[in-house]
Amino acid sequence: MRHDPFVKTYDEQFSVHYRAADAILAHPRFPEARRAYLKAMMNLYGEDPFLNKLLLEGARQVVFGGLICLLAAWDDADRSTWPTLANLKRLLRPFGQSSDRRIEQLVSRLVSVGFLARQVSSIDSRVRLLTPTANMLAHDEEWILAHYRPLALLYPEDNHGCALGRDRAFQLAQRRISFSFIPRSALVLLSNPPILLFARRDAGFLVLAQLAIDALNKQQTSFDALSRRFAISRTHVRQLLKDAQELGLISLAGKGGRGISLMEPMWSALDRFVAEGMSGHDLTGAAARHALAHTEEERPDKSEDVSI
Repeated sequence: MRHDPFVKTYDEQFSVHYRAADAILAHPRFPEARRAYLKAMMNLYGEDPFLNKLLLEGARQVVFGGLICLLAAWDDADRSTWPTLANLKRLLRPFGQSSDRRIEQLVSRLVSVGFLARQVSSIDSRVRLLTPTANMLAHDEEWILAHYRPLALLYPEDNHGCALGRDRAFQLAQRRISFSFIPRSALVLLSNPPILLFARRDAGFLVLAQLAIDALNKQQTSFDALSRRFAISRTHVRQLLKDAQELGLISLAGKGGRGISLMEPMWSALDRFVAEGMSGHDLTGAAARHALAHTEEERPDKSEDVSI
């Protein structure tokens, strides 16, 4: 069944129209958008060894995103939305990427490097809240830009000005909406085993993105080059790619992994994942704009507490 790339789909959960993944995949300029998305991921992480070590562990990316969404949904009247370690563990269980103990370790790491702070709740002194620093919010802002620029390339007629204009009110609203979208995000990942293989490994998705970019540019790489690029061990790279080869996702030829090719199942899985990600951001962006336009009185601003 061929989908019309310019017809929107209505979402009953959020009561907005948005671009579905199948429509995005059918767009004649999707290859350009995919390239823009992959390059944005490289720019977001790839040149900064500190961020590589801090955020490229598969589980850590999920923890970071979950925290941002939890913080945006924070409502003093609803303890289930408080940004606590216990609520974060509950929120991330559908992703199945890390144990409770590992989540505790990752949060401690984010605190130690200045992305998170712990503070005592003003409502219940027994509770410790996790709050973001300016560094964490700035990184999240770049993440939003990286996901909405490819959408703007495909659909310049849509309203992505708030996302592209670094509008803080939009960032908060979009992340608040994303809190409700998390179960659907988890399903996108869990229903795509080839992507899950890479997402569960340290820097795995960026290794895949680099291989895709190299293939599009008709360039070759190697285990050593990927190891240096993402500050991970050569053994880690080799094992990841050998596992992918056993599943028929890539082809390895030449000494030292100098002939690495993505096979058609891998391209299909990557395209589906990129399109689903773009679609999810289009949906949550539309819902955020709808909320900003129709809510006369926002909940009390947490800017003094969480720097949003």
